[in-house]
Amino acid sequence: MNRPITIVLTAALGCAGALAAGPAAGASAPVGCQYKVVWPTAGVYENPNPNSVVVKTKHAGDIVGASTCEGAGYNEYGYVLVTTDAAADGRGWMREEAVVQI
Repeated sequence: MNRPITIVLTAALGCAGALAAGPAAGASAPVGCQYKVVWPTAGVYENPNPNSVVVKTKHAGDIVGASTCEGAGYNEYGYVLVTTDAAADGRGWMREEAVVQI
């Protein structure tokens, strides 16, 4: 009888963000998705397609990311969402091959 209640409470508290996810959890834990740029230079696009305006350039070793993990595709190209003040809506897009998730 207690097990179903525990499962429901665990699910409810987990959705509310009240549960820690292991020893790395805490105020200093990164939020969202963070990436490290691996290409020598990589563009941050206004929209997720190769014909979009490049609003910023990042370099190998730069850390980029966003508060949510989002991806998009255009033909054979894949893109990941990054936060940038240079984009009109604060949302830029980088080629997924140009970055590795950290």
